Amino acid sequence: VKALCEKYGLWLIEDCCDALGAKYDGRMVGTFGDIATVSFYPAHHITMGEGGAVFTNNSELAVIAESFRDWGRDCYCKPGCDNTCGARFAQQHGSLPFGYDHKYVYSHVGYNLKISDMQAACGLAQLKRLPEFIEKRNANFAYLKAKLASVTDFIDLPEATEHSEPSWFGFPITLKESAGVSRVDLIKYLDQNRIGTRLLFAGNLTRQPYFEGVEYRVSGKLVNTDITMNQTFWLGVYPGLGTEQLGFIAEKLEEFFGVNF
Repeated sequence: VKALCEKYGLWLIEDCCDALGAKYDGRMVGTFGDIATVSFYPAHHITMGEGGAVFTNNSELAVIAESFRDWGRDCYCKPGCDNTCGARFAQQHGSLPFGYDHKYVYSHVGYNLKISDMQAACGLAQLKRLPEFIEKRNANFAYLKAKLASVTDFIDLPEATEHSEPSWFGFPITLKESAGVSRVDLIKYLDQNRIGTRLLFAGNLTRQPYFEGVEYRVSGKLVNTDITMNQTFWLGVYPGLGTEQLGFIAEKLEEFFGVNF
């Protein structure tokens, strides 16, 4: 993908929302592209309650991103600074009156995406604990994978991409076609035992109600996308989980499949 972007002069945006702290070929994810994004939704590696962050070392892209964050404002002065450009009252912008205060010129549609001081404080505190969180998530993943080796006749267990060092967001499980049970029945059973699950987000997006009647183009038949949509779900590896809770999850999966009983 990076080679393709370089060939055609495209900016590469890395979505790292579920992979904060992971590495590929010894290099942190988020450092391959021009922009990286992370999410601070409560289920993710670190949280501020909501929101996210954009990273870049490209000064041009930083100004563009900050403008979208600040209502589409054309002015790039830092908070507390004025007239960085030296022409605050000496420019013509569209059909606005000449000299219109550059601080209140909007060159495109933007949003109000600034975080509060309280959120920032939470984020900084969480950031200090990120190595601890990653270590516990990876330990929980390894424990769950070992415990679920007993049911691999029915489910496919996840494998890390070659040359990668994951920072596991969750534990994805794919029900085998030959399992003889439906995913709905399995996740209902887990839910009855107070074990939370999540589908792999929106699945095959082209099958979402929004796409009905919408013209779009796809490459290939999306076979693996459909397998994920129909047969895959997440289990949690949240750092607050211990071996007691994870062992209970594995026990209930064995019970559902009739293994070791």
